Amino acid sequence: MGNATTISNGELQTWLIDRIAFYLDKPAESIDPAVELARYGVDSVYAISIISDIEDHLQVEVDLDEARRRETVDSLTGYLLDLVGR
Repeated sequence: MGNATTISNGELQTWLIDRIAFYLDKPAESIDPAVELARYGVDSVYAISIISDIEDHLQVEVDLDEARRRETVDSLTGYLLDLVGR
């Protein structure tokens, strides 16, 4: 039946930024959701770790290739909300 609780765009985006900041060892405030993640140095190793965290957090299966096409936190958040909403 999916998640018992729904998550808002803002909540998910904040959580994602926190995870990305954690892996990059940067303050969350320095991550702009509209800037390409590659510009922050998010490589495939970080991406796989972040996707794994997302799957655990949202209890959904994420298509790695689909997720990697989303180059910003904004677009990734939208993709994930679509996944959760199904």
